[in-house]
Amino acid sequence: MASRLISTDTAAGSVKLALLAVATLIVTYSQSILESIFAIWALHRYGFGPRAVGFLLFAVALPALLMQGGLVRLLAPRLGEGRLASLGVLAYVAGLGLLANASTLAVTLGGLLLCGVGLGAYNPSASALASRQSRAQDRGAVMGAYVASASLARVLGPFSSGLLYAALGPGAPFLVGACVTLPAAWLVRRAAAIT
Repeated sequence: MASRLISTDTAAGSVKLALLAVATLIVTYSQSILESIFAIWALHRYGFGPRAVGFLLFAVALPALLMQGGLVRLLAPRLGEGRLASLGVLAYVAGLGLLANASTLAVTLGGLLLCGVGLGAYNPSASALASRQSRAQDRGAVMGAYVASASLARVLGPFSSGLLYAALGPGAPFLVGACVTLPAAWLVRRAAAIT
């Protein structure tokens, strides 16, 4: 009965869902690293307190909101959801790379903006791809399994971010996040290519 609850239309649909779930796990893992360590990093790097950190994190939220609130609807028909999600991963990885090596506030803002654009492109596109991997009557269960991968990542990211920061230095959590996340671009493209 449990396997019936998360069934997809085809075996290819199951593979696609698995690839998308793994991609979402690693994207959300690095996102939770960013969110959990950023305040400590900003205090260390710039001496910023809660108010300044809040404004900087708004630099992630605003482009993500704009992407999800309208730009994705314009871009997805032109690029396809798989390509858009993959490009979102690449933008996010580039943003993390900038943050890992940021020595100025301008570079930090650039990295945060790229992270916001990337997450704003990835999340709705990958979710849309995942939602089509099931029959209509099973969609809730399939999406529940997909979202569970993100929930697991939300536990692992904060746990590892502090360890990485303490053991390897302030930029390490972002660099590790970027390296771990990069394969998600391939996973999404692979999932979108399966027919």
